Amino acid sequence: QYHHESRCSNLLLRDPGLVWFSSVQDQLPQHVIFQLARPAKVKRVGVYLHGENNQSPKHIEMYLSRDMTQWEKVADAELEHRAGDHLFDVPHQPVVQYLKLVVTENFGGSGIFVSKVYCFGTVVADGGGAAA
Repeated sequence: QYHHESRCSNLLLRDPGLVWFSSVQDQLPQHVIFQLARPAKVKRVGVYLHGENNQSPKHIEMYLSRDMTQWEKVADAELEHRAGDHLFDVPHQPVVQYLKLVVTENFGGSGIFVSKVYCFGTVVADGGGAAA
């Protein structure tokens, strides 16, 4: 979304000109939670950063959950200060419906600047059976 409107109303639009700028008033860590349309067997998660911006995440954690009551950490990483994809494999491929991105540190700016959040996997037709 646009820099001065620190809301996430357009976070899921596929417009490359729009990005997530989090609140510049709130302290870190900051997070955002995505609900997948249907349960999915997730094999990879990540973020895409547009450029070398002070608001770019320096340290992130990514979590997956089936029901938002129990979260499993699947990524805990220091990111390079560069544009591009930062992807993390999830080898055991749990069936989940929620993804949480937590940014604990940036490169010195106020707020967080993220262009894309990725969640790759396969939709599970029957909801996945037993809890992941």
